[in-house]
Amino acid sequence: MTDGSAACPHEPSADGEQTLSLWTAQSKPVTDVLAAGETYRVKRRYVDEKYRECAWVFQTAYSFYLSTAQELVPRPAGAESGIWCYADASWASASAGQTLMRLEVPRSQAVLFDLRMWNRILNLRYLPLDRQDEREFARRLERQGVRNPSDVFSTTFYPQLKAEVLRSWRRLYGSADRCEHRFVQAGLWEIRPEWVALSVRYDGRIAADQD
Repeated sequence: MTDGSAACPHEPSADGEQTLSLWTAQSKPVTDVLAAGETYRVKRRYVDEKYRECAWVFQTAYSFYLSTAQELVPRPAGAESGIWCYADASWASASAGQTLMRLEVPRSQAVLFDLRMWNRILNLRYLPLDRQDEREFARRLERQGVRNPSDVFSTTFYPQLKAEVLRSWRRLYGSADRCEHRFVQAGLWEIRPEWVALSVRYDGRIAADQD
C-alpha cells in the first residue's frame, strides 16, 4: 500500500511520527472504556448483534478486511473487527446516545481507503479497474444468470466469480491516495485513550477536550 497520508489532515506527534485527524461516532460502552484509561478493541460478536438478519453480508466483507488489513497494520490480540473513522466529520454522524470523537492517530496505526469502495465491498460488489472492466464483469454476471451480485456469495454456484470478486477487493488498499479528502475512511484496530482529542455528546455539549 502506498502512503496515502496526504489525503488526511495531519501534524507531527511529539516523537516525530505523522498523525492523522480522524472522526468516529461511538456508543457509551466504548467511551466508558476510554474514560477509564483503557484501550478499546471490537469483539466480533458486536457485528452480529448490530446487523442481525443481514449479518452474513457484513461478516463476509469484514472477514476479507480482517484477513488483509492486518498485512498492512498488525492486528493486536483482542481486536476482532475494524473501527471505522473518517477524515471528514460529516460521515461520522452520531445518533442518540453516541459521542462524536476526534482522534489524533499515528499514521502507522491506520489503514486508509476510499469509503465509496468500502461501501461497494459491503454490498458484495466487484471493484473494477475502470468503467470498461466494470462493464465486462457485468456482462459475465449476465451470461451466467446472476441478477443480484450478492448471489455470487450466497450460493455455491459461482466459485470462479466469487474468487474474482475477492481478488478485486484488494484494490481497496491504496485507494485513499486517489480520492478526495472528504471520501477518506480509516480502519483502526483499537482506540487508545491518549488518541482522543475531542469528544462531543449527541446533544452537542463538549464532554472532553484534551487540546
